[in-house]
Amino acid sequence: MARYQKQRGIALITILMILAIMVTIAATMTGRMTASLLRTEGLNYSEKVYWYGQATVDFSRMILDNDFSDSEIITLDQLWATPDIVFPVDEGSITGNMVDYRSCFNINAIALADTDDKRAIPISQFQMLLSVLDVEEYTAEIIAESTRDWLDNNQTVDVSQGAEDRYYESRNVAHLAANSLMVDISELRSVQGVTGEIYQRISPFLCALPVSNQLININTVNIKQPQILFALFPPELLISIEELQTLLEDRPISGWASVDEFLASDLLVDKLIPEEISSQLSVSSDFFQLYGLAEIDERVMVLKLLFNIQNKKSTAVRFQYAGIEEMVGMEMFK
Repeated sequence: MARYQKQRGIALITILMILAIMVTIAATMTGRMTASLLRTEGLNYSEKVYWYGQATVDFSRMILDNDFSDSEIITLDQLWATPDIVFPVDEGSITGNMVDYRSCFNINAIALADTDDKRAIPISQFQMLLSVLDVEEYTAEIIAESTRDWLDNNQTVDVSQGAEDRYYESRNVAHLAANSLMVDISELRSVQGVTGEIYQRISPFLCALPVSNQLININTVNIKQPQILFALFPPELLISIEELQTLLEDRPISGWASVDEFLASDLLVDKLIPEEISSQLSVSSDFFQLYGLAEIDERVMVLKLLFNIQNKKSTAVRFQYAGIEEMVGMEMFK
């Protein structure tokens, strides 16, 4: 009898062990299946977000092509300049903002060397822009000259305030000067003299284009940023920032039809504008930056894409994934 009870006990324990193993296996399978389903769902949503992001790019390209098909004069009353365009899509939305990158100061234009002991105009303009943005005069000179050394294709320090590899190699985080055009304005943070506070102050006025010419579209310069135009004109013309801001505020709704019309305004008509300055002004643009956001079920993709316009057709020349702060930063362009 005792032996029989003992065998029954062993059998019961065995059954309980088997049951525990089966429950464990079932729980593990259920967990893995749930994880697999969530992973598949996540991939599906990620793919949707990606394609919605691509739709934002294609739609922006269509808008640019349409605007340029109507007129080569680019103004803020065209469709591309409509802020915060939002389109609802299945389970989410896509949002886009476009910025004319000929309405900001192209940092890559200051790589020119001085000629015959005459300082290159772009470097003087950049230093002037820094000064009117409340960067201390000597610091502004250091940043301007160091930026030129960062961009030029040699290892020669043009003036004592500049910096090349020897300076950057001595930093806590050693690096080299790029000696080429900047790809993104954030590179400026690596240049001698550019502190975090200074970068935050000046970056909204700057952009980095894949070309070294300076061209400012007078029709799209933000009325809150007259400093960009002020930096272009020689000080001896005695044009104030306040006067330029008033000029931008009184800008025709459809912009100026030509640079000559702009120069014929009451503020500038009696000024002798050097040809090398007037050639930096334009009423058209060839680079536009798209800030796009695709959002589906709390999944978000933010992208930056640079369009180049040639023969009235837009081509994407630079694609970057970005952060939410990029969209927040769009406020500075409004």
